[in-house]
Amino acid sequence: MTDTTLRFSQVSKSFARGKDRVQALNNLDMSLPPGSITGLLGPDGAGKTTLMRLAAGLLIPDSGTISVLGADTRRQARQVLTAIGYMPQRFGLYEDLTVQENLDLYADLQGLTPVAAASRQRELLKLTALGPFGARRAGALSGGMKQKLGVACALLRAPQLLLLDEPTNGLDPQRTREVRALIRQIAADGTTVFVSSHLLSEVE
Repeated sequence: MTDTTLRFSQVSKSFARGKDRVQALNNLDMSLPPGSITGLLGPDGAGKTTLMRLAAGLLIPDSGTISVLGADTRRQARQVLTAIGYMPQRFGLYEDLTVQENLDLYADLQGLTPVAAASRQRELLKLTALGPFGARRAGALSGGMKQKLGVACALLRAPQLLLLDEPTNGLDPQRTREVRALIRQIAADGTTVFVSSHLLSEVE
């Protein structure tokens, strides 16, 4: 058992832009304790999504190391993937599929057995209050419901670390409160949550 869920040690990442390079992260040190909710604040273009993708193992740092529950994202990528859930800014949903079909697809992609998937889906549909909408096409959901479905898809494998990239972006105050309450409940159940936002009020 590690006392740190996510650790960045001297992490740097840059990207080519024409003949130049843009430095997204420079020698970043950071650690998140288990069961915490941590907010990442910054304007558009500050490097928040880059940081989230590095934490998820979707990008490799130019230098430094990143570990999730002690597993190195560069050398132990498969182990890292089983420990995290990641919801990108654009939900990651298939809008032509129903709520249930999205859950089934993500369960299959994450390697859950049909029995385990059905049990976990029931829990998540109750947690997100999406139970009555299983047959509704994802593209016909409200913004808040899409966010909740995106979170549910990221939680199917019961991750120990949940990465949420601007989960309340574009939502009205009521839907924002609902997503915040969902995040607090997830953390209360022991999951470490890392949330990015460009709004100071949201991080507070």
